[in-house]
Amino acid sequence: MQNRPQDSKAFRRLCRTAAQACHKFQMLAPGDRLLVGISGGEDSLLLMHILAQLQRRAPFPFELIPANIDMAFATFAVERLQEYCCSQGWELRVLRLSGSDILDRKGAGDKPCPLCSRLRRGQLHQLADELNCNKIVLGQHLDDLCVSFLMALFRGGGLKTMGPNVAADSGSKRLIRPLCLIRKAEIQETAELFNFPAIKSCPYEAQLQEHGDRYYLEQLLEQLNCKFKDVRSAMLHSMGDIRTGHLLDLRFLNTESDPDQGKF
Repeated sequence: MQNRPQDSKAFRRLCRTAAQACHKFQMLAPGDRLLVGISGGEDSLLLMHILAQLQRRAPFPFELIPANIDMAFATFAVERLQEYCCSQGWELRVLRLSGSDILDRKGAGDKPCPLCSRLRRGQLHQLADELNCNKIVLGQHLDDLCVSFLMALFRGGGLKTMGPNVAADSGSKRLIRPLCLIRKAEIQETAELFNFPAIKSCPYEAQLQEHGDRYYLEQLLEQLNCKFKDVRSAMLHSMGDIRTGHLLDLRFLNTESDPDQGKF
């Protein structure tokens, strides 16, 4: 009998790490209805497999509702995604937008990612409301958190990143990221075992790799890792150890007590 990828050591390791993240950042609770964003890439497909495994083993019940926002790009094979989800017993919800038309109308062809991301996220929130889901699950991993931190830092956007469990829509729902402690390389290695079908292809991919800030910072992260040992783990630790009294935020200038409890 051929071994299933779900039985591999690599997959079980990712499930343990995701479970640790869910526990550490209080992502899951009894009775949750989770809307899981499925883009068609290996990150989101592996996320759904991990959540399905956690659902089977969790000591309390929660529901999983996979959803895809189809931007109607000619390069995106939504039928393959639907077929794969069906083969796994997942009932995929698909919402379709005329993505190319909207990007062209807004003149966002040179920098499509911010608008495309907002459009997808807005549709996910709308669908979550319609399906009475209290949480939206996204597939960003540790590399994404590190790159987002660098992006905000270099653009003057404050010291922030993609939080693992953050309030959304005035607190009416939460955004959670169970893969936040997992490196991109670990996801790629494990995804190869699943042999996912070729589903996703962004028409702007070549353009973004040549000129995109996020792609540039992804390469920079690799360079930093050559200089600073295990830089992702170091950044993860730093993002969870904020020294407010040693930054320049005026809100903490005249605090009577030491907000950092003696840390330097």
